[in-house]
Amino acid sequence: MPLSSMLGLRRSPRNHRSHRANRNAGLKSTLTNPNSTHAGRARAKHELHARGQTAHVPIHKKIMRTLGIHQTSRTQRKTTAARKHRQRRRF
Repeated sequence: MPLSSMLGLRRSPRNHRSHRANRNAGLKSTLTNPNSTHAGRARAKHELHARGQTAHVPIHKKIMRTLGIHQTSRTQRKTTAARKHRQRRRF
């Protein structure tokens, strides 16, 4: 266990987003996920509206998600994931 976590210190990454922003992004992704249930989508939509966010998802996003089409290539996603993994291991 790293010393910083034992002391209760957290380091903030450069691309740190607030908990609220991460929660909103997760709720928005629930709306486009073809594996989420109707009740889950309704709950996510209700919570987004309660937070003052829009729950609109463009139809092309839903189609791309259903068909498994990504905006970035597989090799680029792999290299990005590997780079993030290496950065996490450094500290």
